[in-house]
Amino acid sequence: EYHKMMADPDAVIIDVRNVYESAIGHFQPPEKGAELIIPPVRHSFEFPRWFNMPETKEKLKGKKVMMYCTGGIRCEKASAYLCRRLRETPPAMANPGAEQPDPPYTPQMQNSVASMEVYQLRGGIHRYLEAFPDGGRFRGANFVFDRRVQMRPEASGGADALAESAGSRASIVGRCSECAAPWDAHHGGRVCCVCRTLVLVCDACDEATSHGEYYCAEHGGLRGVYFHFLDRFGARELETQAAALRGLIAGEVGPKRKNRRNTLRKKIEQIEDRLRQLPHAVDTEPRTPPRRCRACERPYAECPGACWGFWKDAGGSLAGVGGGRDIALAAAAASVGASAQVLREAAMAVPCA
Repeated sequence: EYHKMMADPDAVIIDVRNVYESAIGHFQPPEKGAELIIPPVRHSFEFPRWFNMPETKEKLKGKKVMMYCTGGIRCEKASAYLCRRLRETPPAMANPGAEQPDPPYTPQMQNSVASMEVYQLRGGIHRYLEAFPDGGRFRGANFVFDRRVQMRPEASGGADALAESAGSRASIVGRCSECAAPWDAHHGGRVCCVCRTLVLVCDACDEATSHGEYYCAEHGGLRGVYFHFLDRFGARELETQAAALRGLIAGEVGPKRKNRRNTLRKKIEQIEDRLRQLPHAVDTEPRTPPRRCRACERPYAECPGACWGFWKDAGGSLAGVGGGRDIALAAAAASVGASAQVLREAAMAVPCA
């Protein structure tokens, strides 16, 4: 039934996971079928903000909304939120000069929400891959929040397939954020230097860098002007960065950009502190300190991301410290041993009454 719904051109499929999960695997509707929507959310609490954006409501207007996540829990919460919004009625705006609700509603927006049908995939991607070992309509790898990191459909070849060039290139949907080469192996030491969100970076690009400062899609516009570690820059470079950040702050207008402005201001203050520590000569030569872990700031040789999330163990060591490929191999080996019980679950309609 879920496959039939995917073929409906009047439906949309929303991936309610974090964007770094969707980056390595997601459902692919048939051509001329439903539209896949991957919200640019890094944390689940950002989903309501994305849903309440006027452009989101316009895209969902009159559509059949299908949702999926890893195991179904986040779908339950997201669908409950949407269903609650279906029941809500915006306050009457009798006085045109009265304060508008946040976000502001229009009759068109209210109708777009009220006309939605909400469905979710029972059991999420995990059960779906048990029911369809060949992957079905799912492409790539399923991100999991443990040291396996990802699980692939059994029919894709598992560990043997990944042993050859980090997996079958045809099954890899992710792309390295630096060179755009096919890549889907996350690594605890490759995170956004602004927010520490996982970023896809291939082994070749990571080995070629001396600093390991990367950027997620949300903060891609800060590339080249925002750096976490400042001790490798001279005075002239730091002054250039501070000027560029001040220019960016001027463009961050409105209450919804408050957090971004605060982030930029904090970095400017750090740059100014660093400048006060340097000699007064404007042409101070930059230094080349060793690469450090973005999370704990220890030398990368001691902690190549071993302190990040589920990669951390009691001894503080990281499985697969040699590179993302080693982690992917471990993930595939774990997935091969998983149960293959076939559970063909239909799409479950979420009651909104």
